[in-house]
Amino acid sequence: MKELNTYSNFKKNVSYINITRKSKKKQPRTLISLFSGAGGFDIGAEMAGIKTLACVEIDVDCRETLRYNRPEWKLFEDDTNRLPGDIRKISPDELLEFVGKKPGEVDYLIGGAPCQPFSNMGKKLGKDDPDNGDLFLEFVKMVKGIKPKAFVFENVSGIVHSKHSDVVRYMYDHLGNLGYGLSSTILNAADYGVPQKRERFFLIGIKGVKKPVFPLPTHFKNEKSWNIFLQDLTPTPVDYMPKKWISVEEAFRKIPQDVHLRPDFALMNISDIVKERMTYISPGENFKVLPMELRPNCWKNGKHQGHDTFGRIRPDEPAPTIRTAAYNPSKGRYIHPVENRGLSTIEMAVLQTFPDSWVFKCKNRNNVTLVSAGRQIGNAVPPLLSKAIFDALHLQLK
Repeated sequence: MKELNTYSNFKKNVSYINITRKSKKKQPRTLISLFSGAGGFDIGAEMAGIKTLACVEIDVDCRETLRYNRPEWKLFEDDTNRLPGDIRKISPDELLEFVGKKPGEVDYLIGGAPCQPFSNMGKKLGKDDPDNGDLFLEFVKMVKGIKPKAFVFENVSGIVHSKHSDVVRYMYDHLGNLGYGLSSTILNAADYGVPQKRERFFLIGIKGVKKPVFPLPTHFKNEKSWNIFLQDLTPTPVDYMPKKWISVEEAFRKIPQDVHLRPDFALMNISDIVKERMTYISPGENFKVLPMELRPNCWKNGKHQGHDTFGRIRPDEPAPTIRTAAYNPSKGRYIHPVENRGLSTIEMAVLQTFPDSWVFKCKNRNNVTLVSAGRQIGNAVPPLLSKAIFDALHLQLK
């Protein structure tokens, strides 16, 4: 790895590589995608020159989105009585046969198991969640059977909390024993050109590489923050200065004016009283600046301490994390930067860096529903963050 000019942070036990210095020639790579969702992870891989062979996804609307946008990405669906995309009922051998590969022939296996069990916003049941808390075991099962050259596992940052530490430990123990060098860290999407401060946990494994490395940030908050970041790096990158974070205003500037004509455009209806409340809130402020007579009862008693609740997005910096209900201003700092309304589905997609051409679909409907589009967009890995990770893996994969 020495020849790749890596930079180590020994305090965080993580190393980085400069992805702006691309390899001269990229060998064609292949990928199988688990928990594919609406395709954000795969789009980033595609940007990095990787071909998705198959997608496994249980949500019917997400499958329609994938089918519409990338018909060449084969969806694992069959004629049996099992639920399409139910990874618990799918074997690694079936997936390999589906794509015409043998164990060890697929380059990448990727997946972000449903994150709700480990989210700070939910009940934090972790592996004890009766519905999805054990799906990380299915990812491990697939790695064992498919034997990819490398893999990437994604989840919310809350998975590293002490309450869930046995989950990460289990993955390290079982995947490390398969001959993969492993590294994990939390990456902020804003540090890779995404106009959103979204922190996510990533675990990467590569065969034959002792300690895989992550992409060095291509963007950063400001020069002062970057210099603080550099203090813990050894060696210090020479003649390297990342670009400034992409702001919401900069991202929204590229949205066409006729975007409301798209079949996947949806916007939450806002009542007059809610619009009136919005007039009192400036960028960066939330419901706590409202006159008491304009607050609903649940915001009057002082027990609600959310710092983002009914807040207005700042236009001059990246957005907060775009969650599945980011179209609803009462669910976070999701009031439009300048208008008295929530975010549209297209604005949510732009903040996640989905391509303009990507259309979100619903099964048996011409137009997408607000809830479905919100779920598809909010659960996705931002494509630009995904691309950065794969650019780094390309430089390491033998």
